[in-house]
Amino acid sequence: MAQTESAIEVLGGMAPGIGGAVDAQRLRVSVAHYTADEVIRPFLGLYACLDFKAELEDIGVTRMQFLRRKKALREFRAISVALWGLALQKSFPNDAVDFFAEFRDTGPILSGRDAETARMQERVDKYIELLVPKGDTDFSPLADSLAQTLALHARDVARLRLRLALIIRNLYVLIFDKLV
Repeated sequence: MAQTESAIEVLGGMAPGIGGAVDAQRLRVSVAHYTADEVIRPFLGLYACLDFKAELEDIGVTRMQFLRRKKALREFRAISVALWGLALQKSFPNDAVDFFAEFRDTGPILSGRDAETARMQERVDKYIELLVPKGDTDFSPLADSLAQTLALHARDVARLRLRLALIIRNLYVLIFDKLV
């Protein structure tokens, strides 16, 4: 609210409106403040619903490729957590670090002490690191890394790269749209 008031003060008590300036006394601006729980719970619900069947089919991972399918699912889940972190940074620039730290400490996905959770944390950290330079403008470094991880042959990497970039973009849009 203080930011709004200071902006109105700069405008001399007047705020721009559709039909011209609006008197600051009649202008009511409410800033939504969310708690970490209000931001984490929707993601946990979304995360629980992500099955990636269509995505796996799109990149050629069949139901009978059990180990490859399991590996791909783990990678897609880690990417979804990293993309959620990116969406937090865009939507809550002042609180994103705190929300993500709370998620790491208390969320069921990254707060465990077993080996699988440690591997998941490593993957999430790796994908976050790949997202840092370009943010949500270019997912190709992430797609390239995932293509190299999932490809059976070197010739498959190039084919997978573009498909994975589109899948990752769509996943990011889904997560961003369902953020709160």
